[in-house]
Amino acid sequence: MWQRIQTLYLGIAIVLNLIMHGLSLASLKVDGLFHDFTLWGLISAETGAVLYSSFPLLGLNIVSVLISLIIIFLFKKRQLQIKLSQLNLFVQVGLVAAIFFMIEGAAEELQLNMEGAVEYGPAALISMVPLLFIYLAIRAVKKDEALVRAADRIR
Repeated sequence: MWQRIQTLYLGIAIVLNLIMHGLSLASLKVDGLFHDFTLWGLISAETGAVLYSSFPLLGLNIVSVLISLIIIFLFKKRQLQIKLSQLNLFVQVGLVAAIFFMIEGAAEELQLNMEGAVEYGPAALISMVPLLFIYLAIRAVKKDEALVRAADRIR
């Protein structure tokens, strides 16, 4: 289980998704103040209150982490691993798309002029990297499955 490369790929995807919890997805400039947009919502720079909720982002992130953990422990069921990895890839694509749509939605709700009002943070870029590692995990599981089928033919 732990010696397989797809476990490493999924582990990296999990770590990157967990790192996103502590980083800012974007900064929105409202009345001269920069407010942080995180997975938890748009946090006011003055009071620390949530100005705009982004719980769907948090939910998608947690779902992606949980699916990755489940995939790691299903190492004996390669076909199920492939299907769950494809689902995880779909969830991660949804997360990336939702991040940009929700940041834009928060800017529109606060009636911001989009020019210079939004600065994307490191977590917005980090959210795209797990896509690569999930894809690599799918390829590695398929390669393992091909090896097992080839060995079965030889017997």
